[in-house]
Amino acid sequence: MAKLTKFLGNVVGGIFGNEGDMKDYKHAARLFTDEYMRLAPKVEFLYHVFFDINPAAARSPGANVGWSERNPNVEVGMLVKSCQVPGVQINTETKNQYGKKTNIQTQVQYSPVNITFHDDNVNLISGMWQQYFKNYYADSNYPDALSRQPTYNAAAVGRREAQARERNGGKAGRINGQYSFGLTNYNTGHFFRRISIYQLSRHAFFEYTLINPIIQSWQGPTLSSSSSNPAENQMTIIYEGIKYAEGRVSASSPDGFAELHYDGSPSPLSLMGGGTASLFGSTGVLAGGLDVFGDIASGNAFANPLSFIGTAIKAKNTYDNAKQLSRQGIRNEIESIATGAITNTIANTVNVPSINKLNDRSATGATGNGEDTVYNKKDTQERIDNTGNDTRTYQENTG
Repeated sequence: MAKLTKFLGNVVGGIFGNEGDMKDYKHAARLFTDEYMRLAPKVEFLYHVFFDINPAAARSPGANVGWSERNPNVEVGMLVKSCQVPGVQINTETKNQYGKKTNIQTQVQYSPVNITFHDDNVNLISGMWQQYFKNYYADSNYPDALSRQPTYNAAAVGRREAQARERNGGKAGRINGQYSFGLTNYNTGHFFRRISIYQLSRHAFFEYTLINPIIQSWQGPTLSSSSSNPAENQMTIIYEGIKYAEGRVSASSPDGFAELHYDGSPSPLSLMGGGTASLFGSTGVLAGGLDVFGDIASGNAFANPLSFIGTAIKAKNTYDNAKQLSRQGIRNEIESIATGAITNTIANTVNVPSINKLNDRSATGATGNGEDTVYNKKDTQERIDNTGNDTRTYQENTG
């Protein structure tokens, strides 16, 4: 009896308190949740991309897009469906140093970055590619002349056409019956001054900036009458270097973030929008207090005036919700959590086949002729015996 009492005490103490032998290890919790989930893995969908397009390299305004303004630069990044962060390949050689093998580094190579865009209705992404192509290649400036094989003198035409382009307001043309094709030598610089990829996590960002990026390949959307999947464009970027940086997320940082099409009004269910008058939960008083304390401890509350105001609003909402707490309400929350925890523990650890298969249970009875008859689950079942005359009622015990 004493052993049974001790065992039950350990079970109860392990479930409802910190004492007892029946409790789980907390390795993962200590690793991933301590210090406001400092070491928790990032998620793939929290990212932001910004394209810094050179206004002088955008040759034409486009049908519906004014490329000389900032909005297209921001919106192009918002239409990125997926992208890679830049990688690095280091070339090495193994040398023989007086019989000892020694590895040396000889060169660093930057891996190409693949970026996939949504193909939008206004042709913003397709228009960006057209602007890029016009900046570096002369073929699309006078396509009608390509079919007639005109005189080609790129070296002479390139210089004169650059001057004519300035006189014509950036519009290309021919000079003295001669044309230039292919890669031109009168471009106005890199089309992309930089491309920045940001990973977002815990109100902070980690930045990868591609230095002198150019497009290595461009693939338009695949069209099919049998598919209704969203169309997409794909491009591969090569570059000359990577700049790493990090900082706090705000309305103006990183570049282009929360600048266009961003809903800044907080949800009524969030702490900024009011929170909930409960002790537990993601917007409860306990979580609100930890959130405010985290802003203060990390220094985010004092990063700028807007952050300070936001922390003050969260503190006020948490205080107002705390005043609405009642003893009965807290008791009900604790009972609900405890009941749910016990139910889940029993369901996950105890396997009772007879309970799990209660709805599928069937009874088998032997008949006089040696055959088995299967009875469906009913409180009262009727069976005709092998003579066909007697009707007997069988009561199934479901208890």
